[in-house]
Amino acid sequence: MKSQFLIWLSALALLVLIAVQYIFITETYRTKKDQFDTKFGGLVKDGMIAFNNQDFKFGLDSVLYVLDNLAVDYLFSDPDTLDRSPAQSFQEILMNYRDPEIFLRDHIRKAGEDPVFTYYLQINELFLLDMGFEQQVYPDTIPLPVAPDEALLAGSYNHERNFFRISYDIYINFTNRSRLILNEMWLILALAILTLLLVFTVFYITLRNMLLQKRLSDMKTDFINNMTHELKTPLSTISVASSSLGNRSIIQQEEKVEELSKLIKRQNRHLSELIDRILDINIWEKDQVKLKPEHIHIEGWIRELVDAFSLEQGNASPVLDLQVEIQVETLLLDRVHMSTVINNLLSNAVKYGRSPCRITVNVNDKTGFLSISVTDNGPGIKKEELKHIFEKFYRGQESKQRVIKGLGLGLFYVKQIVEAHEGTITVHSNPGKGAQFNIKIPIENGLIIG
Repeated sequence: MKSQFLIWLSALALLVLIAVQYIFITETYRTKKDQFDTKFGGLVKDGMIAFNNQDFKFGLDSVLYVLDNLAVDYLFSDPDTLDRSPAQSFQEILMNYRDPEIFLRDHIRKAGEDPVFTYYLQINELFLLDMGFEQQVYPDTIPLPVAPDEALLAGSYNHERNFFRISYDIYINFTNRSRLILNEMWLILALAILTLLLVFTVFYITLRNMLLQKRLSDMKTDFINNMTHELKTPLSTISVASSSLGNRSIIQQEEKVEELSKLIKRQNRHLSELIDRILDINIWEKDQVKLKPEHIHIEGWIRELVDAFSLEQGNASPVLDLQVEIQVETLLLDRVHMSTVINNLLSNAVKYGRSPCRITVNVNDKTGFLSISVTDNGPGIKKEELKHIFEKFYRGQESKQRVIKGLGLGLFYVKQIVEAHEGTITVHSNPGKGAQFNIKIPIENGLIIG
């Protein structure tokens, strides 16, 4: 609970930092933009004033002359025969007069700046005049294009001639404004991004370490739970063998007593080794199983396992068919872990097998691998469940429906141990036809006795 609180608190702090950085950068950008607009707005206005103070304005006079003639045409024409409004025609002619734009570009370059801008002329009012007659023709029902909101006002102008009076504004929009501002802010942006990356990295590493520690702790706990469950196998076998030794009819059979005595010794040794493994819970560190390989006589080992398992089941023992066809006599294996693997598979076969339970264990080395298959006559495994069967904590629908006890760790553990022996484990099943688990371990598995 405390860890979760710290994680959420750290995440909240990170979000607050991101929000603060966003506000800081936004405000800095806004300030830089205001400074840009003040600087270039003044520069543009100074340029237009300089343009208007020129002595020779033949270009503008010519434009006004053309507009005066155009106004006459609109005054004495039938409006229904016109395809354009007076304001549209006036704006087109004024926009074709590029002298102000050319002068402004040159003026800005002389000031040591070279920004990219777009020139806009926006008509505010337009009147047609004739001997005391005055007609407002703009604004009208046909709006003209207007300058963008971020455009800077360069100047406002009013002209009145014989047949028209017009009021318009000239705007300049710097299209590369954002790039120029960001270029000035590069150090601030770099430091802000670097700070966020650094904080996020620290948060990520801390969170990952916390989750890793929790995962390792869970793995150790799961391992202890799983191995504790495995303790029941030798204990049950020792219990059954001890009870048998109390039977007078068996006491009189020396071979049987010797066999039971050896079984108790083997299970006692197995129990001792299991306890040692439980104490050595570092088995899951770095997700690697630490094996203690030894040369094992394969046929004798597998027969001992099957016999001990059958004895443990008592009267409820399944029909066990052991088939051994191997040429190799010994192989490097971790006796404790591999014994637990086989017991896990046999236990699952009993849990899920139908009555009477039948289990076939086949051991061979025909393909250059030690192949061990365990086949049961249970209800089988659904296709959609097969890909999850070896996942940690996964339990199929069959185990839930039949209320079969378990933590969903057995097959996960089996897969870990088999892969630690450089082997593979697969499962084949069809619903209603049982399941077959196949283990393959290379004869030359590269394990070294340490």
